[in-house]
Amino acid sequence: MWILKWLGIALLLIVMLGFSMMNIGQQVDINLFFWQFEEVPLILVIFETFIAGMLVWFLIAFINELKLRADLKNARRESEELHEELQALRNMPLQEPFVAEPEETDDAE
Repeated sequence: MWILKWLGIALLLIVMLGFSMMNIGQQVDINLFFWQFEEVPLILVIFETFIAGMLVWFLIAFINELKLRADLKNARRESEELHEELQALRNMPLQEPFVAEPEETDDAE
């Protein structure tokens, strides 16, 4: 399975390299909020956008991982508490149910 992962990464790099070679002479102007950049190589813009997307993805994945770990920790704690409660219920002594005896009435009087 690791071979497929590395093969996919290598294929992605080859495609990115080919795309960058096709657009090596392209120059673009960028307006980014209050800043303006003129005649920036297109491949640089694509690469920086890719890196920014990866950083955003990493941040979201990291936050999601922290939430999942917290949920797992809470589930384990709850499972342990329920297991302890079950063990306590299993170890309780059996008791006869309380049955009230009928009261004796003096009908003979």
